Amino acid sequence: PSSTTEKDKQDRAERMVRTAVDAWAAEQQVPVSYTVKGSYANNTNVRTDSDVDIAVLHGGLHYRDDSVLRPADRPTHVSVAIDHFEGVNFRINMATYLKGKFGADCDTSGSTAIELAENSGRVRADIVPSYSHVMYCYDPWGRVATHEGQIVYRTDGTTVINYPDQQLRNGIQKNKDTATRYKQLVRILKRLENDLVDAGRMNALPSYFMECLMYRVPNDRFGDASASGLSVDLRRCIAYIFAAADDGSAERWLEPNEIKPLFGNGQKWSSADARQLALEVWIKLKLDDI
Repeated sequence: PSSTTEKDKQDRAERMVRTAVDAWAAEQQVPVSYTVKGSYANNTNVRTDSDVDIAVLHGGLHYRDDSVLRPADRPTHVSVAIDHFEGVNFRINMATYLKGKFGADCDTSGSTAIELAENSGRVRADIVPSYSHVMYCYDPWGRVATHEGQIVYRTDGTTVINYPDQQLRNGIQKNKDTATRYKQLVRILKRLENDLVDAGRMNALPSYFMECLMYRVPNDRFGDASASGLSVDLRRCIAYIFAAADDGSAERWLEPNEIKPLFGNGQKWSSADARQLALEVWIKLKLDDI
């Protein structure tokens, strides 16, 4: 995991973001709260490859999607919109303020996150202006159910819905169920992917993707300290990922939040990427004779 020095830099980056956004929110009279996401929140950062993902949630504007419900089952309440900050306007206004505060260290050119650059005192921080979002659906018994998440309005006109609370909760449980080996194997896979990218063997993939792949490996593929070493576990996990990506069964996988499909529209990766990653890792391990 991240070194003590890196952890201090991560904490400092989070404090700087909160202080700056709090000042903006007070000036604009906008209620905000924060959700720390990604590898930093899930404790799957690896050394020399650490950043902080922070969602800034607008507390006065909420979105929902009840399109799959029958008309009689749809809720009757109506969200109150604050036009000035509706949709992407929340991000645009916040980005302008942060750019003015941090100058060249603040990159607002991306479609999703506002990026605060790394320096000697902090790691990079990705700031994601978001809204709470409720997805309505039917459970297996035909009853109305909900998934509470966050929606992000991108500058390119698209949206993305995330479920960081469910991801965090499920990751903690899987780590317990695998005697902490799940997160150790996630870090190992991230380091291997970094090595393969540096060697020109493949293009870089989002670090969250490695977390997703390792999460989908059944718990019985993870051993314990008395039974096997991590090298044995890694071979088992990589073999499982490759086989599932190769035979197409991985197409049915969900993200660690157990809600969103891992592969499909809007994702930055494909099952072919999973297959290639597993194959390249396997080749590297065989070459290294681990």
